[in-house]
Amino acid sequence: MKIRLSVVIIAYNEARIIEECLKKLYWAEEIIVIDSGSTDSTVAICEKYNAKVIFNKFVNYGKQKNFAVEQASHDWILSLDADEVLSDKLIEEIKDQFEANNPDIYGYYINCRHVFLGRAFKYGNESSRSVLRLFNKKSGQFNSNSVHESVHVNGKTRHLKNVYLHYTSESLNVYINKLNKYTQLYAESKFKKNKKYSLFEIIIKIKFEFIKKYFIELNFLNGKEGFYWSYFSAFYTGVKCIKTNELYFLDKK
Repeated sequence: MKIRLSVVIIAYNEARIIEECLKKLYWAEEIIVIDSGSTDSTVAICEKYNAKVIFNKFVNYGKQKNFAVEQASHDWILSLDADEVLSDKLIEEIKDQFEANNPDIYGYYINCRHVFLGRAFKYGNESSRSVLRLFNKKSGQFNSNSVHESVHVNGKTRHLKNVYLHYTSESLNVYINKLNKYTQLYAESKFKKNKKYSLFEIIIKIKFEFIKKYFIELNFLNGKEGFYWSYFSAFYTGVKCIKTNELYFLDKK
C-alpha cells in the first residue's frame, strides 16, 4: 500500500523564507500550514503552493505542532519549520524509504545543516545533530515544551543519511527578533518553576557558552560567521537568564 505523507508547518510572518521551504514539497500528498496571525504575505504564498492554511492562536511550540499534526489527513507526518528546506538527495531518500514500505519503522531522524548569515556550517553542534521529524502519528507526537520541542515515538526508528538546510537567520535583524521571542518563552517557563540566576552564574554561563560554541564545537572552522554565531549564542544565554530574573522584579510591581 502506498504511503501518503502530510507535511505540517507552523508559521508567523515567514514571507521571507517559506516559499523556499514549499518549493521542495511538490511531491507530498498534503501540505498543512498552521498560521498564528501573519500580517505579511505568508498566507498568500502558502495558498500559491496549494497548502491548506489554518489559523490557530500560538501558545507554545510543542502545542502548536501537535495541533498541526492533528489536522493532517494521513498517518505519516513530516514536520518542518518555515525556515527549513529539504535537499534533493533527502527527498529521494525519503521516497525510497516509503517505496520500501518498512512496516516495523515508525520514525526517521533527519540530519540538519545549519545556515547562518548565508553560510552553511560544516562544523558545530547545529550541523552535527539529527532530529526526529518524519514519523507515524499513530505512534508519536510532540511534547508540550514551550521551546526546543521534540517528537517521541513508541517504536523502532531509523536515521536517514541526507540533510535539510536550516536557514536560522539571513540577517542579524532576523536573529535578534527570534532571540527576543525565544528568550521570553524560556524566561516564562523558568519563572513558573521558580528559577533564579545569580550574577556569578550568569557570567559563568556566558563565558562557558562562547568557549563551548567557538572552540569545543569547532565553530572557529566556520569562518567569521562561526565567530558571530558563537558570540550571539553566548549573548542569548545571558539574555534568557536576565529575562528570567526580570520577571521576579516585574511580578512585585
